[in-house]
Amino acid sequence: MAPDFDFTSRISEIDILIFLVPRVGVALIVGTLVGLEREYRGKLAGIKTNALICAASALFTALSLIISEYGSSDITRIIAQIVSGIGFIGAGAIFKSSSKVQGLTTAAVIWTVSALGILVGYGIFLPTIMITIGLIGFLSVVAYFEKKFFKNRSHSSDSSSSSGGTMD
Repeated sequence: MAPDFDFTSRISEIDILIFLVPRVGVALIVGTLVGLEREYRGKLAGIKTNALICAASALFTALSLIISEYGSSDITRIIAQIVSGIGFIGAGAIFKSSSKVQGLTTAAVIWTVSALGILVGYGIFLPTIMITIGLIGFLSVVAYFEKKFFKNRSHSSDSSSSSGGTMD
């Protein structure tokens, strides 16, 4: 049975839009920036995946804040469900082949992008942007050093997909 209250009678749809659009917009930008770095490196979880994960996490978080204004909603429960769902998606990115496990970095990036989305959903913009810049810098610097100093660990043909992306 549907709840016995109507959100729009207490808060206008324009106010909801004013609350949601900046959060989702910033989350799309943050996810896109991380996705660009991953796409540039030829990873499977690229621009669209990271942008949508970040935006969805922000949207769920922001909606939990709206809903909590009208009742007994515990916003931490929604956050916990985001973490569980992203864990499930991340697990799908991890593959074991012969003696190698691949996709751990991709799964970790997916989880991190979701956390950034949660921050944006709460309206924490500046720290999120700073963390995003740090994350992109970290991924780029580590990729450079891996390529320079660990050349013998190069990806073999079984680690790349038919679309050209690699799992790490």
